Amino acid sequence: MSSRSKFIIGIIVLFTAFLIAEYRMPRKYQWVPTFAHNDSQPFGCMVFDSVLAASMPHGYTVERRTLWQMEKDSVFKEPKAVMIVTEEDIDNQRAAVLRLASKGNTMLVATTDLYRWADTLGIDYNYNNPFRLSEIAGKNAKKGLLLWKNDTLCQWSVYVQIIERTLEIPDSIKCEQLASFFGVTVNSKNKNALPVVAVSFRIGDGELILVSAPLLLTNYMMLSGDGHLFIARLMDRLKHLPVIRTESYMSGTAQTEQSPLYVLLKEPPLRWAVYLTMLTILLFCFFTARRRQRVIPVIRQLQNGNLEFARLIGSLYWQQHDNAGLLAKKLAYTAEELRRQTGIDITVPGGLPAGPLYQLSALTGRNPEELRLLLKNIQQAATGNYTVSDQELKTYIDELDNLLHSL
Repeated sequence: MSSRSKFIIGIIVLFTAFLIAEYRMPRKYQWVPTFAHNDSQPFGCMVFDSVLAASMPHGYTVERRTLWQMEKDSVFKEPKAVMIVTEEDIDNQRAAVLRLASKGNTMLVATTDLYRWADTLGIDYNYNNPFRLSEIAGKNAKKGLLLWKNDTLCQWSVYVQIIERTLEIPDSIKCEQLASFFGVTVNSKNKNALPVVAVSFRIGDGELILVSAPLLLTNYMMLSGDGHLFIARLMDRLKHLPVIRTESYMSGTAQTEQSPLYVLLKEPPLRWAVYLTMLTILLFCFFTARRRQRVIPVIRQLQNGNLEFARLIGSLYWQQHDNAGLLAKKLAYTAEELRRQTGIDITVPGGLPAGPLYQLSALTGRNPEELRLLLKNIQQAATGNYTVSDQELKTYIDELDNLLHSL
C-alpha cells in the first residue's frame, strides 16, 4: 500500500472518530425559554408534552393554530381545555380566551405579561427577579416553597428565579387560589397578601386558570425534583376534557422546528442522510482538489490567406471571362496602393489633373501624355462598356504593375 493511500485512510478514520465523539458528547444546556414542542432543553416542552400526551385520559395535542383558527375549524363544538404557555404579549387574545371560557371550555394561560390580564380580572401582580443563569451559576441559589392549597397542603421546593411573577388576589374577587409561593420577597403594598402563582376563575360555564410563572410548565419542572407533582396537580384540573396546547403565540425564534436543518437532524434517517452527504462532498473535494497535468495543445501559427483569397477571386473572374471586372479589381487595388504611397488618386472622374499627373510622371519616369492616355484607356476598359480582350487585359495589368514597381 502506497503512502498516499495510507494517508487517505488515516484521514477518513480520524474524521469518522471525530464525528462519533461529537455525536456522543454531552449536549450543552441552553437556559433560554422557548416552550417549543421539539425543544429538549430545560425550558423547552418536549418532555413536558410527551408525558402529558401519555397520561391525559382524554388526549393531549400540540397545535400551531390560533384560537381564531380553531374556532373557525369548529374545534370547540365540544368543550376543550386549551393551554397557552408563553412569555410573549398575548393581550390581544384576552377577548377570545374569555369568550371560549364562557362557552364551557377550560382555558389555562401561563404568562409573565400580566398587566392587561390583572386589569381585566380585578387582581394585581408583583415582580420577582427574572431568571438569569449568570446570577445563580456557581452559587447556592435560593429556593422557596411552592404550596398547593388543598386539604393535604402539598409542597415542593422551587428555585426563586423560576417564579418571575406572583399574583395578589383581593378578598373581594371570587376565585379559587390553587398554588402559592412562599420564601420570596415581593414589592407589595399589602404585606399580608399571599403570593399566588396559580388561580382559577369561573367564567360563564367554563374556567380560566391564570399561572404567573410559565417556566413551571417546562421540561425542567417535569424532570427536576418533585416538580412533576405540581404539574400533575395542575393538570388534574383539565383531565375531564381533551387538552390542546397551542404554540401559535410564541415568537418565531422560539419555534426551533421551523429551521430546515432542524427538520433534517431531528429524524435519524434524515440525519444520517445529511452526514453521508457531507462525507461524500468531503471525499469529492479531497480527490478532485489535486492539480491535474494536462497536455498543452500545439497551436499552429496563423497563416496569411490573402494571397489564396486573391487567387480564388481572380480564378472566378477568369472562369466567367469577365475581363472588365477583373481589370476593375486590379485598377482599384493599384489606385489604393498609389494613394497610400504617393497620395495621388488615379481614379478621379474626368482624368488625372495636370499637377498630380506631372508628379506621378516624375515618380515613375513615364511621359506625362502617355501616362494620361494609359490611365484613361484603363478606366474606360474597366467600366465594362465594351468587351476587353485577353491581350488587352494582360497589357493593362502589366502596365499597372509597372506603375507600382517604378515607384
